[in-house]
Amino acid sequence: MASKAASITRATGTAWTSWDEWLTGQGAQQLPHPDIAKLALGRVHELGITKHAENGKPFNDGWWAQTIAIEYGHQHGLREKGQLSAGDHAVSASKKVVGSLDELLERWLALVAQDTFDGVALAGEPRISSTEKWRYWRAKLADGSSVNVDISADRIAVQHAGLGSADESERWRPYWKARLSDLA
Repeated sequence: MASKAASITRATGTAWTSWDEWLTGQGAQQLPHPDIAKLALGRVHELGITKHAENGKPFNDGWWAQTIAIEYGHQHGLREKGQLSAGDHAVSASKKVVGSLDELLERWLALVAQDTFDGVALAGEPRISSTEKWRYWRAKLADGSSVNVDISADRIAVQHAGLGSADESERWRPYWKARLSDLA
């Protein structure tokens, strides 16, 4: 059983094979991702799952329904690794860091002060926002993709979405890992 399938089993208290068989019985192999997620959410409610089966914490039913639908898609060849529900691809990278939220944002801004990202220019000014516990940096690139950076008290995480293929995702993965390793 894949690790994501195992985490679904642990969280829901229902074996992945049961989820897989039930979704298949509902015709999920012929459905788009949003419809598979709706089926999974309905099943979560039907089973009365309100707490994480392993740790007893409140169960985020929408998030887990998406996770179930994604895993089903992966296992049945309906989506590739890194493929988002809209059909595009994404790649993520993160790095543990030390500093205040504002210090980490400043370090990120210094890191990305150049004009291009692996030769791809920004399509406009990045958007910066914040909450009490997070700092965010969002940018569109000239190739139509987007970069979303989430900064927390101990981590900077990058998601590069809107990529055309798994190969394109793999092209960007080492780039973002290298950029994050440059954070002092």
